Amino acid sequence: MMQDRNESVEERLDRNWNELLQEMRVMQTGVQILAAFLVVLPFQARFTILDPGDQVFYVVLLIFSALVIVLILAPIAIHRHFFGHRVKVTTVHMGHAISKIVVLAVGMLVAGCVWFVIQVLMGWFWGVVVGGTLMAVVVFLLFVWPRIIKPRPSLPVLPITDPGQV
Repeated sequence: MMQDRNESVEERLDRNWNELLQEMRVMQTGVQILAAFLVVLPFQARFTILDPGDQVFYVVLLIFSALVIVLILAPIAIHRHFFGHRVKVTTVHMGHAISKIVVLAVGMLVAGCVWFVIQVLMGWFWGVVVGGTLMAVVVFLLFVWPRIIKPRPSLPVLPITDPGQV
């Protein structure tokens, strides 16, 4: 059972929306850095030596990174569309649903980039082994694990015997 915060529905929705925005800001920076890396990669001298399979993998990662950036922006577009319509419940609900997708997509993008680099440096076999393992870890940590955690209603209060130890 959640502890009451003594906030109105509107205050709770505002707090939830602000928390969603903070989470999106954290993800946005990392995704933009990865996307920038992918965008400049073809302009490097060694990029031309990639075989066609690696080039296709690269294009898939590039397109996926663009889609993740747009997905991160989607809650803002929804908020702008509904701004002033007094439907914050819809905005927060959609932002929450999109953020769950974005978290997994960002993890997959990171794993995909590592997979691509390992594949180019060490070959398809090691790319599949390392990248595939990393992808499985990402799916477990960001999708499976949050669903199997047993939530606690509150943390236990530990007795403090010496205030100087805190």
